[in-house]
Amino acid sequence: MGFLGFGSSNDNAPSITSTGTPTPAAADPRSQQIKNELITKVSQEIATANATALVNALTENCYKLCIFKPASSLSAEENKCIDDCSAKFMRSWNLISKSYITRINQG
Repeated sequence: MGFLGFGSSNDNAPSITSTGTPTPAAADPRSQQIKNELITKVSQEIATANATALVNALTENCYKLCIFKPASSLSAEENKCIDDCSAKFMRSWNLISKSYITRINQG
């Protein structure tokens, strides 16, 4: 940008309004692409963090509920308990997630 906002040779540079605030530059396809890539990456990282939290919570809760005497292998009763606990936990997680998303979308 030139002196006091005049004489700029860069057409993509923001200009200064009469109030002294910069106006946004014209929509640059490259910056929009970078923005979209960042949004995608952040969304993927959030999904990974949520999946990790789900697995950790499921493991902790079902282990406490189903495993009383740790051994080298699980008994049939422990396996059934873990299967039931995991299914119940996942149903609950999905229900809570759907409710949360509905609330976010409402406003």
